[in-house]
Amino acid sequence: MIEIVIGPSDDGKPVHKWLRLLLPGLPLSGVYKSIRTGRVKVNGKRAKQDTRLHEGDIVHLYFSNEDYASLHGHPVAKYQGVSRAIDILYEDDEIVAVNKPVGVLTHPADGEYKTSLAAQVEAYVYDRGAREGAFRAAPVHRLDRNTSGVVVFAKTARAAKAWADAFHRGEVEKEYLAIVEGEWSGRGRVAVDVRREGNVTRVVEDSGKPSETAYEVVASSRGTSLVRLRLLTGRTHQIRVHMAHLGHPLLADRKYGARPIRGESFYLHAHRVRWNQVDVTAPLPDRMTEKLRTLGYKVADLV
Repeated sequence: MIEIVIGPSDDGKPVHKWLRLLLPGLPLSGVYKSIRTGRVKVNGKRAKQDTRLHEGDIVHLYFSNEDYASLHGHPVAKYQGVSRAIDILYEDDEIVAVNKPVGVLTHPADGEYKTSLAAQVEAYVYDRGAREGAFRAAPVHRLDRNTSGVVVFAKTARAAKAWADAFHRGEVEKEYLAIVEGEWSGRGRVAVDVRREGNVTRVVEDSGKPSETAYEVVASSRGTSLVRLRLLTGRTHQIRVHMAHLGHPLLADRKYGARPIRGESFYLHAHRVRWNQVDVTAPLPDRMTEKLRTLGYKVADLV
């Protein structure tokens, strides 16, 4: 029999999800069977499918030490070769907010696990004591590969749920900065229905999902403008398709109709994320600062 005391990182986690993370070698069918047949007890009582764990709970797993060791595995090898050199903007017991560079995936993809931001943050948090719990640090939202800026990671299951619920309710404020084509001025909102078609998002008249972005033009120079944007919904490529819809696609964003610039991708930066008592700002990356300077902007007066 294995005895485990639930720590803060797993507080609020449903028992079946906790067991799946704790025992990666156990298939999902085995997780449900273990619960159904009474091999998992919480505070002396048989766990049910909907049992939710809390900090301080005592869980007994009726596995032999050998079976547990083989199913539990050890994540150290998983993190070998994973960089921990992340740019941390804010950290507390529940979350860590990092500054994602352009070119890095938020979530792992085929052949790009170790270079993903998620793997790097997971390894960083694991090194600093999150070794006993089943929960591993996970992003509560995402940025595209070529978008830089603030990404918030939950260090506990409790935080992951709280932030997910806050995003769903529209309480999390997300502010972006973008360089777009065309000189213009003013502020306003874009509210249109959009639909994902292949690898692009399009504005549609019907059968789409509502999307809304608030925008304010900060300054203009040499046929471009710097725009501050606030996401009011969270559709894929929302800012890119909304700016294109207004006739001002992101500079160098060929996918959404901008003129191509050799060797350059679009300039979009998640500048600020705010919710509850957390307010995190990411400085502009060097590539965006230098681009603004070459276009004649006085960067110090803008951000």
